[in-house]
Amino acid sequence: MASATSADLQPGGQTGGRLPSLQAPLPIDEHLAAISNALRPGATVLLQAPPGAGKTTRVPMALLESLGGQGQILMLEPRRLAARGAAQRIADQLGESLGGTVGYRVRLESRVSAATRLEVLTTGIFLRRLQADPALEGVSCVIFDEFHERQAEADLALALVRQARDLLRPDLRLLVMSATLDLEPLALQLHGAQVISSRGRSHPVDVHHQPPREREPLEQQVIRAIEQHWLPERQAGETVLVFLPGQKELLRCQQSIGATTWGTDPECVLLHGQLSLADQAAAIRPAQSRAGKVVLATAIAESSLTIERVRLVIDSGLSRRNRFDPSTALDGLVTVPCSQASAEQRRGRAGRLGPGACVRLWSAGEQQRRPAFDPPELLEVDPLPIALQLAAWGATPEEPLPWLQPPPAAGLAAARRLLLQLGAVDGQGRISGHGRELAQLGLTPRLGRMLLRARSQGCLELAASLAVLLSEKDPLDRREVGCDLMPRIDLLQRQRGASPPAGRRPTGPAAPRQLLRLRQQLLAQVGGSGPAQAAAQAPAQAAAQAEEPLLVARLLSWAYPERIAVGRGRGDGRYLMASGRGAVLPQGDPLGACDGLAIAAVDGQGQEARILLAVPLPLPLLEELAAEQGQSEDQVRWEPAGERVRSERRLRLGALVLEREPWTNPDPARLREAMLEGLRLMGLEALPWCARSRQLQQRLALAHHHLGDPWPDRSPAALQAHLDSWLGHHLDGIRSRQELQRLELIEALWGGLEWGHRQQLEQWLPDSLTIPSGRRVPLDYSNGEPVLAAKLQEMFGWQDTPVLLQGRLSVTVQLLSPAGRPAAITKDLAGFWSAGYTEVRRELRGRYPKHPWPDDPRSAQPTALTKARLQQTPGAGPPTDGRSRNAAAPR
Repeated sequence: MASATSADLQPGGQTGGRLPSLQAPLPIDEHLAAISNALRPGATVLLQAPPGAGKTTRVPMALLESLGGQGQILMLEPRRLAARGAAQRIADQLGESLGGTVGYRVRLESRVSAATRLEVLTTGIFLRRLQADPALEGVSCVIFDEFHERQAEADLALALVRQARDLLRPDLRLLVMSATLDLEPLALQLHGAQVISSRGRSHPVDVHHQPPREREPLEQQVIRAIEQHWLPERQAGETVLVFLPGQKELLRCQQSIGATTWGTDPECVLLHGQLSLADQAAAIRPAQSRAGKVVLATAIAESSLTIERVRLVIDSGLSRRNRFDPSTALDGLVTVPCSQASAEQRRGRAGRLGPGACVRLWSAGEQQRRPAFDPPELLEVDPLPIALQLAAWGATPEEPLPWLQPPPAAGLAAARRLLLQLGAVDGQGRISGHGRELAQLGLTPRLGRMLLRARSQGCLELAASLAVLLSEKDPLDRREVGCDLMPRIDLLQRQRGASPPAGRRPTGPAAPRQLLRLRQQLLAQVGGSGPAQAAAQAPAQAAAQAEEPLLVARLLSWAYPERIAVGRGRGDGRYLMASGRGAVLPQGDPLGACDGLAIAAVDGQGQEARILLAVPLPLPLLEELAAEQGQSEDQVRWEPAGERVRSERRLRLGALVLEREPWTNPDPARLREAMLEGLRLMGLEALPWCARSRQLQQRLALAHHHLGDPWPDRSPAALQAHLDSWLGHHLDGIRSRQELQRLELIEALWGGLEWGHRQQLEQWLPDSLTIPSGRRVPLDYSNGEPVLAAKLQEMFGWQDTPVLLQGRLSVTVQLLSPAGRPAAITKDLAGFWSAGYTEVRRELRGRYPKHPWPDDPRSAQPTALTKARLQQTPGAGPPTDGRSRNAAAPR
C-alpha cells in the first residue's frame, strides 16, 4: 500500500493536488472520474458496486480530490465498527492519522478536527446533526454507504435530506452506494438521479449446497462443512467466515467446534454488533496462527467490514430480524431465511482477495424460492422513534415526506398518539420542549421519558444506569445470573468498572467501563454529571439504597407501564402483563416465585412473550402504582363460565385486576345489557321454550312474512338480531341462565300487539284445527307453512283442503297410517280421494286389516277406531271396506 509523500500533504493533514497513487487497482477505479463528474452541485448519483469493488474507500478519496476545498463530505455507515473501519482504511491510504483529512464520529467516540474534510459517521449520529442543522452548513456531499441494508434510520435520513435539499440546500450532492440493491426502481423515485454500475472482483467463488441431514443441529452442519471443505485443503493463516443468525447460535457453534479433535488449533472468534469496537476489531484482523481462524459472525459481516484472508464462507442462510407487533407494542426477534441478495453478499466475501468457495447449508432449489431482497427495516420496526424524529423535524401527517417506502400509516398514527400521551407533542402534532429533549438524547422515547422524569425525582443516576443497560447488550450472562435486572444495576452502581463478583461475568460490549462512559454521557446531556449534582444526590441515593429494587421497578413503570406483570397464581414463572399479553420466564429462573414483576426487556414473538430482564414488583408497590396509574371502574359483565351476570367494583392497571368487590346495586339497564350479551353468546336455545311458545313464534313469523305490519318479525334471525327490542324489559331481575326459566316468553313474543290483533291471529293462523273425527289437532308451523298430521281414517268425509289466512294459505295435510307413519302428503284432499287413495288403500289394507278401508272415503264415517271397536260403538254402521265381517275379523 502506497503512502502519501511530503509533497502530497499540506499542513493540517489536508492533501493538495492529486491524492497518492494506489498500488492495487480495484474495479471501481475505472468509474471514479464518471462519479466525480456526475456529482455536480445538486446532483444525485446511485452507485451499484458488488462487494470487493472498492467503493467504500476509493469513491470518498476521489471526491476529496475532485471537490477540493468546496466543503465537507459526510459518509454514513450503518454500524460503529464499519464507520471506524472505513475511516481508518481511507486515512491509511492517504498516509495520515485519523482526525486529519479523514475522521469518524460514533457513539462515545470521535476522531475529528477542524482539518477534517471527510467525516465517516453512523446514521444515528447524522440524524441528530441534521436535526440541529437542517441546512448542513459547510457540507457539500452526503454519501449513504451500504444502502442495500435499508436500515430504518437510513431511509429516514435520506427522506429528510431530500426535503432539506429542496427547501434549503439545492446545491447539496447526494451519493447512494449499494452492493446488491436494484437501483433502477430507486432511480425512478429519485428524479434526475444518474445510475452508475461497477463490476466486482473477478475472483471466482465455487458454490456448494449442503442441505441438512434429518434432525442435524445447525452447529453440526457447520462442523461437517468445515471438515469437508476446509480442513483437507487448509492453507496457513486462512480464515473461514461462518454466517449464523444470532448470538445464541454463535455460542453453540463455538462450543461445538471447541469439543472437536481439531477445534483447539485454529482461532475461533465471535463477531456481532453487540461487541465492543475493540472486540470487533480483534475479530476481523488476520489470523495470528498458522492453523488459521474461524470467524462466527452474524449478518454484520455481510458488508462494510473487511475480514482478511477469507477463502471459505459457510452460510447458514438464516437471518435474525427485529419485528414490531403493533397489536402488542412489543418487539420480537424472528429467524427467517435470508434473501437471495443477502446470500450473494455473503458468497462474495470468499472472493475478495482470491478464488474461494461458499458452502450454503440449504438446497439449490430452496435458493430459487427465496425472496430477491430483504424488506426495508422501516416496514418492520417500532415506529415510535421514527415518529419522534419526524415531530422534531416538523413533519406532519398532512405533509408527506419524499419516502422511498413510507412506514405503515396505521403504526405511525399509533406512535403519534403515544407521543401525545408522553407529552412529546401537542394536540396538533407539534413537538414540545419535552419532546425536543427526548429527541436529543439518542434513546428510545420511552427510556428518554423515564430519564427526564427521574431528573425531577432525584434518582437520575439510577435511571441513567437503567437506560444504558436497556440500550446496550446485557453485560451479564442470563444463563448464569438469570433475568433479574438488579445484578446488572449493581455492576454499574457499585462496581464502578471493577471486576464483577463470581458468577457475574460480563459478556460482550458492555464491559462496565463502556457502560459507565455511556451513563456519564447521558448524565451530561440531561444536566446531571457535575460534582455538585452528584454531591446533592448522594444523601438521597444512600438513603434509598435499600429501596433500590423498588425504585428500579418504579422507573420501569414510567418507561413501560404496559409491562407491569402479575403472576398467574401457579408459581411456574408465567405472568400476565398490563397490556393483556402473557409473558413467561425461563424455566427455573429465581424470579419465578415473585408475585409481580416490572419487566424491562421482553421478546414478543411466540404465543407468550419471553421475559429477558425484570425486577420484582412487591404487592404494596403494585397497589401504589395502581393508585397512580390505574383506573377504578364499576363493571357489569356476562360471565360465560358461570352463565350469569357478574357485577363488581374493580381497581385495574391495564388488563390487570388488582382489587375487586361485589357491586350490590348496579344500574338495571347495565344488568339488562349484560344479560342480553349472555343471550347473544348462548343463543336462543337458552330461552325457556315450550311447544306453545315455539308455535307462537312460528305463527308470528309466518304472519309477518305474508302480511307485514303490524305483525312483528319473529324469525330466528330477527329474534337473535333484535334481542333488546322484543326481550329487553322482560329481563329485569334476571341475572343467570337458570333464572331465565321464569321468563314469560309467550308474552315477550306477543310484544306490543293489541288484544284485537292477538284474536285475529288465532282466527287467521290458529294453533289447531278440528278434523272430521271430532278431534282437535295442533298445526305444525316449524317449516314455515302449516302442516296438519292425522290418521287417514280420521279424515274420511273431508272433501276440501283446509285453508288459512282468509284463504291465502293452504294447509299441507299429512295422512298417517294406523301406526302413525306418513302414508300420503297432499295440499289437494279432493284430488287425493279421487286418485291417490285407491293406491294407498291397496298398499295398507293388507297390512292393517283391523281398520276400515272404505271404497268411498268421501262418504265414509271418520274414525280413529278399528272395525271391531266401531261395531261395539253405539250408532256405528257396518264395516265399509267391501269385505264381510268374518273376513274383517282378526285371524
